Amino acid sequence: MSTSRLLYQLVAPLDVVVGPDEPARRAAFLKRFAQSETAIEVRTPASGRDSIESTWDAAIVGPYLVDGVLQAEAEGFDGAIIGCFSDPALDAAREAADIPVIGPGQAAVHMALQLGDRVSIISPNDGDPGRSRAFMRAMGLEDRLASARGMGLSVPELARSNEAALDRIADTARSCVAEDGADVLILGCMSMAFLDPTPALVARLGVPVINPVIAALKTAEMTLAHGLTHSRARWPRSQGKPLIQSTMPSMKQGEFT
Repeated sequence: MSTSRLLYQLVAPLDVVVGPDEPARRAAFLKRFAQSETAIEVRTPASGRDSIESTWDAAIVGPYLVDGVLQAEAEGFDGAIIGCFSDPALDAAREAADIPVIGPGQAAVHMALQLGDRVSIISPNDGDPGRSRAFMRAMGLEDRLASARGMGLSVPELARSNEAALDRIADTARSCVAEDGADVLILGCMSMAFLDPTPALVARLGVPVINPVIAALKTAEMTLAHGLTHSRARWPRSQGKPLIQSTMPSMKQGEFT
């Protein structure tokens, strides 16, 4: 069987934010769960904020994510994963590229709904519930959302965390099940997912817990096994256009980013 090449496109320069070894650590985690014929490369964006915690953060890094996917396609990669639960720039990347581009958020939600009726999304910070609800609404699945709870941590804090993070995640997850009526839980952050808390959480809680890293990887492998990519009826091919420079006074590049 021929080897499939997958790009895992990080959404923040984690080599700077967390440390130079972080991309390699995440690549090793992915390879633990990948099929033997899947080759995975983890790449950072050329520029970006330290994490994606808002729509503004996503807008800033979006062009770099699309560029990363297009570069991988030009190099012969077979597919790409956008490395953020909120799936930033996913629609744009699908318009621009012909290779399948997978969003971990979508992959995790659809997997969860095969294992239960009502899901809860656990996010790092307390400002995420509204975004999680909007994310589910955009997929037409808001009525399947039991709750969206945050843990009061920033994404960078979680990425640098240790064993103490598992207790925070477990406490929040327990409330989702006992108080909100969730029968499936989703880790709503890739930094959380790369801590690999899923086996311990399942043992503690007795309900399925979806790791979006693994869900995205397996969705990508399944899509490639079927020889499919995203529908051009939904995402018509978009051609790149030259950028036009205004002659009017404007802000300096990066002034508000």
